Parts: sequence; C-alpha cells; structure tokens
Amino acid sequence: MKFTTALLATGLAATEATGRVAYTSHQVIRCEASTKTQMDQLQLMSEDAALDLDFWMEPRKSAGSVDIMTTSESHRHMLEDKLKAMDIPCRVMIEDVQALIDLERSRYDASSKKVGDDTYFDDYRTWQEVHAYIEGLAAKFPDMATVWQVGTTYEGRPMKAITLSTKPNSGKPTLWFDGGLHAREWITVPTVTYVADRLLNEYSSGSGNNSTQLLDEYDVIVCPILNVDGFDYTWNGDRMWRKTRSPNNGPCDGTDPNRNWDFHWGEAGSSTMKCSDSYQGPSAASEVEVQAVQSYICDHKDTIKGYVNFHAYSQLWMSNWGYTDMLPPDYDDQNALGGAAVAAIKSVHGKTYDYGPIATIIYPASGSSADYTYGQCGVKYSYGVELRDTGEFGFLLPPSEIIPSGEEVFAAVVAMANYITANP
Repeated sequence: MKFTTALLATGLAATEATGRVAYTSHQVIRCEASTKTQMDQLQLMSEDAALDLDFWMEPRKSAGSVDIMTTSESHRHMLEDKLKAMDIPCRVMIEDVQALIDLERSRYDASSKKVGDDTYFDDYRTWQEVHAYIEGLAAKFPDMATVWQVGTTYEGRPMKAITLSTKPNSGKPTLWFDGGLHAREWITVPTVTYVADRLLNEYSSGSGNNSTQLLDEYDVIVCPILNVDGFDYTWNGDRMWRKTRSPNNGPCDGTDPNRNWDFHWGEAGSSTMKCSDSYQGPSAASEVEVQAVQSYICDHKDTIKGYVNFHAYSQLWMSNWGYTDMLPPDYDDQNALGGAAVAAIKSVHGKTYDYGPIATIIYPASGSSADYTYGQCGVKYSYGVELRDTGEFGFLLPPSEIIPSGEEVFAAVVAMANYITANP
C-alpha cells in the first residue's frame, strides 16, 4: 500500500505545470516470493508506513509475485537490497511510470476528438463521457434501459447506474455489476459498460442467444463508476489515486472504499492510518458512496441474486470471505460459480484467472463490498474480481485491452447467470 504523507513530504512525486502529480523516475519492480515466509515478510513491509511502498500487486498468502512502485533509482536499489537479504529476487517490470501516463494522456487527447458509438471503447473515458454514454444507451433502447442515480458523492457528483430490463418493475431476479470503486483501476469502468452495451445491442437485434436468454430471465444493473470523485481526480490530479476524496482532518484525504463497508469493519487487512491507501475510514460506512450502495443492495435483497465488484489487476475471481479464512456456509456453490466464470473467461482469449475466497487467495481484507452484500444483505453470489493484466502494464493497461476484457467478462457474466439459474 502507499502512505501518502511520506510521498508528499519528500517531494518524490513532483507536480506538473498542469497541476497533476508527476511520476518521473518512478518504476515498478516485480519481486518473486518462493515461500509463505517470504510472502509474510512482504505483507509486513506493505503495512510499514516508514517504507512508503506502493504495492501495485499486493502479497498473496502463498508464494508468488508482488509488484511495487519505487520512487527513484536509489529507492529501487535500497528496496532491492532489502529484499535480496530476504532471498527475494526482483526485476524491473515497468521502466518509466510517467512515460506510460504521458502516452495514455496523448492517446486520449487524440481519440476524444472523434468519440462516437463505434469508437467509444477505443479508449478510456472521463466520468462525464461514461455517464453520457450510458444515457445514450437508455435513449437508444428506451423500452429496455433506464439510467438512474444511486447516490451523490462527497464532492457532489452523481453516481449513475443503468438498469437493463425487458419487463421493468416485474420483480425479476437481478444481477449487479460495478466498477471504479478504486479510482486508478480504469479498466473496470469500460469493462462493465461493455457488458451493458453488448446485452442491449444483441438482445435488440436478436444476434446473441446468450444475451436474449440472460435478459429474458434477469434484470441487470451496471454502475460503471462508484467512486466518481476519486476517478475524476485520477484524470485531473493524481493518476495513481485509489481512495475517495473526503477529508480526514489532516494531511491525507480519502478512505479506501473497499475497506469501509459495514460488515466486520476495522478488522484484518485494513489500516487505521489516514495516509494509507487501505485506510478504513473513521467509522463503518463513513463514505457517502458506500452508504448509497449498501442501502440499495439491502433494500433490494429479495431480488438481487448476484453481485460483482470489479477491480484491477491480477486476474482473480474471489468469493467470500475477505475478513476471515473461515469458509462461509455457501462456499461450495460460490466456489463452483467462480470456477465456471474463470473457465468462461479462458475460453475467449485464453486468459487464466485464479479463483477462491478473498482471504485464501490473497490476505484477509475486512470491510469489503463482497463481504457486505453476502454477509449483511444475503446476496449468496457476491464476488470481488481483479481484471487484466498480471503486471506488464498494471493500472496503466493500454486501451487495446478494453474490448478483449469486456468480451471475456461478458462470457463470465453469462456463465454466472446460468449457474445461478441452476443453483439458486
């Protein structure tokens, strides 16, 4: 995780003339832990504020890779020496973080001049463009789609969702998909939007049996950006921002919106330090964005049968629990659906996703959305999913990955719906 105070105090992330944080000289290194002991050591390092480490891919319970952003060449050498003493080898994964950010910005500046329905998924879009696009879908398919406001963010921005229904207000079982909870995880936003777009277009044209079957049986709600304030800040302030934008009466703003849900809040895997990227907030559900979704899901718990909160990156399909490594009573069905989803993903472009409970695959993470929707609202099939990639680009995934990501997640959504129908 990243501790913002140290970053700002040392000036390691400079500010551009545009007012955006610059990541000049920052690199991402990949370190390979071959034992659980080594991974436990990395986990302790990720929680050490004095080290000021931004773990892009966090430690997992078993052996594997972690990705860490370093702030300078000397910082990288210091970290590599420290890890070498633990017998953990590292290599540079991303040579120049700022170069990728600059490339991302220049691509957008070019593509934004010609955005349309046929080019929308060619690049990442601002929150205003995302909302305009789903409103355009609702206008194009007025009998099947409605855009509505889930809530309002701390800074006053709307949290918009689109509901897909062939029989509105009929009480059909519902599937909920959302993205943009962690602001810097841009790939989640167009991925869930792609799912909505494809379902509507294929159902309307009769060109997709999967879409027809799914929408005949289920309503679908897609909320592309839950953390709209944070997402806006990644465009206009700090591309690597993760949290909300609410103030904390100190040098560091924001709360981790996936450690703030009111179910086993403040337990393992969250931080009480305000400058941590995993800061749990001053109280459970302190964030208005979290409050809004909590209320909606539990108020509609009789109809919502599946919930997926999308993140990036690592390629993981994770089920309950996050707060403990004890298995939930519905583990067998939850895990089997995860297996069906990752098999569907692999069938599209060959991407391999791991699956299993959050606390088993990675480390315990309390106060998460998936734990809340299952533990508090009773949505049996609740998941947190980490999308592409496995570290080559990390949070700066090229826009050429948007449609492939959407295609494979669409296949997973179909598999999910089929499994829930057979195993309610």
